[in-house]
Amino acid sequence: MDSRSRLAETLSFSTACAPPRYESEFSEEVARAWRAQGVLDHRTPEEFLGLDPRRSLGIVWRRVGADKAPLECEADLKSFRRAYVPECPERVPEGFEESLKTWQSRDSALYVAPWNEGFLQVIGISDGESLVRALAALCERPAAANAAMEHYAAYLETLLDAVLSHVVVDYSVFYEPIASNHAPVLSPAAYAKFVIPALRRVVACLEKHGVRFRFIWSAGDVRPLVPLWLEAGINGLCLNQARLAGITYADLRRDYGEDLLLFGGVDWRAVVEGPEAVDRYLEREVRPVLEAGGYVPYLDDTVRAYMPFDNFQYYRRRLDSLVGEVFA
Repeated sequence: MDSRSRLAETLSFSTACAPPRYESEFSEEVARAWRAQGVLDHRTPEEFLGLDPRRSLGIVWRRVGADKAPLECEADLKSFRRAYVPECPERVPEGFEESLKTWQSRDSALYVAPWNEGFLQVIGISDGESLVRALAALCERPAAANAAMEHYAAYLETLLDAVLSHVVVDYSVFYEPIASNHAPVLSPAAYAKFVIPALRRVVACLEKHGVRFRFIWSAGDVRPLVPLWLEAGINGLCLNQARLAGITYADLRRDYGEDLLLFGGVDWRAVVEGPEAVDRYLEREVRPVLEAGGYVPYLDDTVRAYMPFDNFQYYRRRLDSLVGEVFA
């Protein structure tokens, strides 16, 4: 089976199919460091290690052409709406029509990533001062945020309709950095009020186009928000540095069963620590989730320059061996 088929089987909780060999992103710094050490040739780390590719549609979903400032009142909506115009030609990458032709017969996964900034970024937060101003506005002038999210949902629906009428994608990713390692920035009640209605609309649009697997990428302690995401139609989670927030994927599988698909989650710190830590971690934390199904394991953070190549290669080999055992 090709990696695209293996992904579909894995996310359908097939017990007879090994997941694709995905990995977190590799930073430019780690690629340079590994090449300087003579352990990586001219190829990308993904190519060198024989990892399965997966591709994004490449659409620019983020704001274009308008200054980013906190959304504080209804007067700010004019600029906000200019930033999210689906017909903007800068949103479609060069050669997109040619790519559409090649994607029709692909054997690797293709995903779409709307909601590419997260709620806090959409309403203009870029630093601590803008966070304070925007959160105060949510309390004092909530109508502006509600109107902004209504426009944002309509914008994403229009752009998704235009793109997904030409290609079938394998899954979607929503980016939602919304929490510290201790708690979400917004209470579940506030998140349900300001975000969930727009999120439901975008999920419904994806469902209309046959996108069955819908992941949220996040970081921090998002546990209070997971039930809201599930109710909105999100059925997958990919957490960055999950263990720093006290979250294990084994706990998520226990709590949500087959309602929640899982990407990533392997603690990068165990790999930096070395082979013994890798072996303990994979056996204790990864094996039971793999055996339960619906899981594609890889590191829970970008692979950065502090990652020793030998440690990383050992981890990948041991993970491949574990997958082979589970799905023999």
